Amino acid sequence: MELRHLRYFVAVATELHFGRAAGRVFVSQPALSQQILNLEAELGFSLFVRDRRRVELSPAGAALLPEALAILDRVEAATALVRSVGAGSRGRLRVAVTPSLPGGVVEATVEEFRHRYTDIDFELGSGTTSQNLSALRRGSMQLVVVHPPIPDIPDVTCVEISTEPIVVGLASDHPLTRHRRLRRDHLTGLPLIYFPRRTDPGLHDRILAEVYGPDHTPDIVRLEPSEDRRIVAVAEGTGVTLLLRSRATTLRTRGVVYRRFIAPEPRARVGLAYKTPPTPATQQFLALATEINQPDQAAAAGGD
Repeated sequence: MELRHLRYFVAVATELHFGRAAGRVFVSQPALSQQILNLEAELGFSLFVRDRRRVELSPAGAALLPEALAILDRVEAATALVRSVGAGSRGRLRVAVTPSLPGGVVEATVEEFRHRYTDIDFELGSGTTSQNLSALRRGSMQLVVVHPPIPDIPDVTCVEISTEPIVVGLASDHPLTRHRRLRRDHLTGLPLIYFPRRTDPGLHDRILAEVYGPDHTPDIVRLEPSEDRRIVAVAEGTGVTLLLRSRATTLRTRGVVYRRFIAPEPRARVGLAYKTPPTPATQQFLALATEINQPDQAAAAGGD
């Protein structure tokens, strides 16, 4: 028994007329009649009672009709499901972000993705670039936010989606707070509270290179993996720290103020890493991030 046999049977059973049923399934009436005969021969029972004036369901046909309708409905539902998953509008997507990026393009993409793709089982995690890449390799995440550059990993692709301005965290009584914006050389010789390189090598190196350049080495006096601990140390007067602007907007601590740099501002890169080839849901997230980032790129070009 093939699906087309069931479709032909349902057409005749609902129309109770071979001519109309043939037009409904786009075959000739003789061909339709032959297919019904083939189905009856396979089942061993007549499905219709026929004479020159009418067509009616036999008891066997009446028993088959609800089952045939249910089977065809399931096939149609399965086809729609496969097509929606293939198009990226259904399925599952697990994404890990970084704690340093609570806002900006990443957060906007997550919110819009949840709004647009309600049929996708979306799960959000958080970790450093190193932790996120480990989760990607294990397969516990399909897409992770990172700070490029990242190590070469087989079957993993990374695309840059945006950049984030780097800001300085200062004690509120620090002399530099009298400046609305800082020059890079303002930080020369100041003690720096920073984070260990192992937690996020790409971000670690990028911030130092952007702020201090290749010819200056900062005086790192304390390493703290937690941004909250770094801010507390700043409030205590231990030194200054460097953060991404989006993170600074969420870290409001008494005794700490933030200053941006004079344009062109130093910036850190934000990327999305994923296993190759990407799943349809991953492709939808990547496309959405690119779409949302376009106005941000225009703003960055204008100096934020």
